[in-house]
Amino acid sequence: MRLKSLEMSNIRSVEQLTIEVNPDGTTALFGPSGVGKSGILDALPWCLWGDTGTAGSSAAMRREGSTGAAHVTATLLVGDDIVVATRRITRSDSGTETASAKLWINNEKQSNVTPASLTRIITELTGLTAKTFRGAFYMAQGQLTDLMTGTPAKVQETFEELTGLDDLSKRIQMLREQNKEAVVRADALPGDPAEVDRTAGDAAEAVKESDRLQQEANTSVRTAAEGRIEWEATRDRARDLQHAERAARASREAVVGAEALVSDANKNLIAAQQHISDFGGDHDSNPHQHMAETQDRCSNLEQTVADLTRHGAELKSAVAQALAARAKAEEARAAHQSVDPAALASAVETAEAAVLQARTAGEEAQRTATIADATVAQRTDAITTLTRAADAACCPTCQHTLDDVTALTADLTSQLTTAQEVAREAHTLTSVTNQDVLTTESELRAARAELAKVDGLARVAQHAAETATVAAQELERAAATLAGLVEGVTGHDPGSDPDAIRTAALAAHETLTASVDAARSQNAAWKLLADMRLRHNNAVELAQKARAAVLSAPDADVVASAEAAERAARLALDELQSVASEKAAEAQAARATSMQLEGIADDAAARWEIKRAAADTAEETRIARDIVVGLRRDLLAEYCETISTSATEILMRLGGEHIGFTIDESFTPQVVLPDGTTRGTRQLSGGEKARAAVCAFIGISRQLSGGGKPGMIFADEITASQDEAFRREMLTMLRSLEMPMIVVSHTADVLDVASHVIRLQRPPLGSTQIAA
Repeated sequence: MRLKSLEMSNIRSVEQLTIEVNPDGTTALFGPSGVGKSGILDALPWCLWGDTGTAGSSAAMRREGSTGAAHVTATLLVGDDIVVATRRITRSDSGTETASAKLWINNEKQSNVTPASLTRIITELTGLTAKTFRGAFYMAQGQLTDLMTGTPAKVQETFEELTGLDDLSKRIQMLREQNKEAVVRADALPGDPAEVDRTAGDAAEAVKESDRLQQEANTSVRTAAEGRIEWEATRDRARDLQHAERAARASREAVVGAEALVSDANKNLIAAQQHISDFGGDHDSNPHQHMAETQDRCSNLEQTVADLTRHGAELKSAVAQALAARAKAEEARAAHQSVDPAALASAVETAEAAVLQARTAGEEAQRTATIADATVAQRTDAITTLTRAADAACCPTCQHTLDDVTALTADLTSQLTTAQEVAREAHTLTSVTNQDVLTTESELRAARAELAKVDGLARVAQHAAETATVAAQELERAAATLAGLVEGVTGHDPGSDPDAIRTAALAAHETLTASVDAARSQNAAWKLLADMRLRHNNAVELAQKARAAVLSAPDADVVASAEAAERAARLALDELQSVASEKAAEAQAARATSMQLEGIADDAAARWEIKRAAADTAEETRIARDIVVGLRRDLLAEYCETISTSATEILMRLGGEHIGFTIDESFTPQVVLPDGTTRGTRQLSGGEKARAAVCAFIGISRQLSGGGKPGMIFADEITASQDEAFRREMLTMLRSLEMPMIVVSHTADVLDVASHVIRLQRPPLGSTQIAA
């Protein structure tokens, strides 16, 4: 997987930024500390897998204070495919963040892509998860230094983080704590001592037998390990002889290939010389001088062609603008003349009178509704007062004697009903008149707006006429300029008609283009002759070196003897491993028996169900812990062996004093000297540590990528806090690997190894930018 470009908005310290990357070379992100270089690298795994790294959440990836959409678009090369992935988060008015995603493969947009499906598709395309990507291709700041100079505990932490074993280590620690808690809980529960002792004795005997068989199994495993060491020695001897035999054969084949290259180069040189002779040149002269002369001629002709093209385009544009300006002037004048200002003023007066009438009717309706509401309130209060005084002989207000309170109440109730009906009608009329007021006011605003447009149309007509005049002047200037240029090229005056001038310019352009093509052909022929001479000389030199480097092959009988010894050692190892497997099976059966007896002991304590359940839980967590511990041990051994092998291969390819690299379960990285001795990387010089660190990281990358060639490497401030010698050696190592990579650094050393440099800056309180 190689990155081509990265576009981001409102991410970390970036407001808007696009970086173009060299997918086949070394791209440097260079700038002082704090400009946001590492944040740009963090945007890539978030875009592809939704991995937020140290940010913690997708919302935390958003640039502080921004409210617009935050997004990252990455363009990748995955094998032969071009993949474009986009991940976006938008924020609603309530502050809720919503994620979305898009994906194109080879310019074909994929349908129904969600953030979750984008993560899945990228994982399927690249064969990488976010964690694998960070372990295999991402050199984090301080990681290589910790790997080469840290304590075993620090090296173990870095190694497990890179290889993904840290998840298993965390799982083991969790199981240990669970087992400890379960044991404590089981021991605290009550039980029957006599029955427990008897059954525990039976279980102890079974454990002893299991331990004895386990010791025998361990002994057979050690014997098999010794057999493996013997087999590996014979295997290495056979491989060395085979390598020597292949090297001798390759050296002889190299001579044949080099001589073929000399023959091909000689043919190509003769053909190039003939090409020069075909157009009348002297092929024995200096081709570089002729290249310079033809290049100057091409440049002059190309500049003249460019001037013709540019001024022709200006004339064409001026003609179109002049025509458009005249049309707009006529259109604006017609629009102004089609409007009647007096009729619009009359419409405004009519609308103002309608508004005044509607407002008056509304005020009258409101007064009627107010009076009706007061009448309803008065009748309601009177009815309430009479109801309270129903048993009295006089009116509670005026103290007059009342003959029939009930009849008076009924009469007031009838009056209340009538008043309520009047009030409802009054309120309905008020609503209607209020709506009339709104409607007439809207019509008045519209009429006033139409009247206001009259002056605007006049100004538009005047401006259009002025624009048409300017466009005509520009047309005349462009025609004169192009006519002068054509006359300078052809020696003939094309006149003043724009069409005639453009026709003459096109003819001149065609003639000049043919001259440019002829000059380019001659330049290419002289360049080809120079290249063929250089290639011929290089091929002759290569053939001489190949003849001098021919090697002698080892004796065939010696090779066959070494191979036979290796096969015999392998058969012996297989037999020892078979015995070890049988012993392990017996030990496992004995362990099963002991576990069965322990189960019988638990059954004896059935009355204390809680204690038995707690004991079972403790045993289950112990077994789970042992299984995970064994799995981690096996994976660690496998990783150490394959990583050491890959790192050794790279170290040997680079040459130097050290011929190998090794790291084992002790987490003490070491290099191997020619005499077979080893030396810890903490004892090496700065440059030697840099070489070993890079080789180890590439070994880890190959392990996590299935043994294949790693893709683009991302190095984030890997030389930070190191002296100048270490930084120089580390960057030299990166260049010698000839692998595509992106290097983040705040020191200028990175400029010496980068094929493409992106300089970054960040103003105070501003966002990350590309420096001018």
